Amino acid sequence: MNIILLERVEKLGQMGEMVSVKSGYARNFLLPKGKAVFASKQNIKMFEERKSQLEGENITRKKEAQNLADNVSFKEVVLIRAASESGQLYGSVSAKDISNAVTESGLSINKSQVVLNKSIKTLSYEDISIKLHPEISINLKLNIARSVEESKEQSKSGKAIITTEITGGDIRSERAQKDAKRFDKKDNQTKTKSENDEKLKTSKSLNDKQTEEQKDMIN
Repeated sequence: MNIILLERVEKLGQMGEMVSVKSGYARNFLLPKGKAVFASKQNIKMFEERKSQLEGENITRKKEAQNLADNVSFKEVVLIRAASESGQLYGSVSAKDISNAVTESGLSINKSQVVLNKSIKTLSYEDISIKLHPEISINLKLNIARSVEESKEQSKSGKAIITTEITGGDIRSERAQKDAKRFDKKDNQTKTKSENDEKLKTSKSLNDKQTEEQKDMIN
């Protein structure tokens, strides 16, 4: 399907360009979002007549977006969520959740401005992109943690806190695994001591027996 872009669309083209796209992409996204119109003779003529006006409006929106980007006072968005020890969220974080958090932080946006091609299902500390205009984006850190205290730790370390180590099918908290290792070490030390004591006892018994036999021979 041939369409005329009414604004810049990433990986597709600039405003005013006529491009060919799949029918579903045009009908389900580009056309209803006002990003393009059918490339009919009537629309081509309309665009040529309104080209200067559309370009002027785009320049104004771009300047406003750049001003917003330059004045964003925060660089991180924190979401507190319940999660298992392995970091698995009880639910997921969507673009809507992120847009709500960004808006609460002082920058009013909607979910369509959050560049997110996945549903986040684990604790996270990663970069996300917010589109303020087709040509203006800002990057923020998304900090998903179990508590405010953990979110602060993640900010310092630059990574999500996963308190579970999964090795060879062993799914226990890191602390539990460390305690288990200390117990195993102590248990091994106890076994080694018992084995050494048993060897000494056996050796002493043999020596005593040999001494008794020597005495009998002398007598």
